[in-house]
Amino acid sequence: MACSEPRTVVDDRVTFSTLGPNSEDAIHDGNHALFGVSTGNSYFSRRHLTDVLTWATARFASVDIVYADVALEAMLEAFGYERSAARKSVAKQLSGTRRRIRGACDDIGAAAEKVRARPLSGFLAEPGYQEVRARTQTALRTDVGLRAAQDATAYQFLSTRLGPAEMPAPAQVGAALAYVEAELPFVIDTPRILGVASSVHCYHSILPLGRLLFGDRPRGLKPADNQGYAIVECRD
Repeated sequence: MACSEPRTVVDDRVTFSTLGPNSEDAIHDGNHALFGVSTGNSYFSRRHLTDVLTWATARFASVDIVYADVALEAMLEAFGYERSAARKSVAKQLSGTRRRIRGACDDIGAAAEKVRARPLSGFLAEPGYQEVRARTQTALRTDVGLRAAQDATAYQFLSTRLGPAEMPAPAQVGAALAYVEAELPFVIDTPRILGVASSVHCYHSILPLGRLLFGDRPRGLKPADNQGYAIVECRD
């Protein structure tokens, strides 16, 4: 389904556009913003994180950064790493991700009091996350469109690690799907997971799952009414 036309707004450091009918309301409410940061995504450098956090802390009462640490070892093993080497590489990548986040928080000064940074694995046992994940897992078994968007998101993730003509191996696809599935609850219902009145999921592009879920779906899994999605890009 086609998504509603995003409305782009230019701010001092970023341009942002909302996706879906409830996203502008969630931005206007200014309760909460969430940024997902992947170890394999170089877009969120310290400089870019500083810019988006400067924007977010000026607009929202609180900001969460969730950095992915789920399925990374399995992903590297699927790419040929020995288990011990995969574990060492993941530890190094996560250390670098945390360092970038800390550096950006240092750069924004007192506004960093609004920011929390936590690994995705830290939510796996929490009741709110488990409740939303159960919903998404049920939908993935029955919703063909949702499963196709999950597949497309996983392949987009893998494309940054493969050559242009290279096809991913089944183990690589499985690890990528596990990674996407673990993140999906935050696209669907961050307010339920974090106990906030409303939230905006912020990313620098429109992922296939975002395009589907925040489009005009007549049926199937949909985000909570108080869940928004925004494409936030640094102006440089």
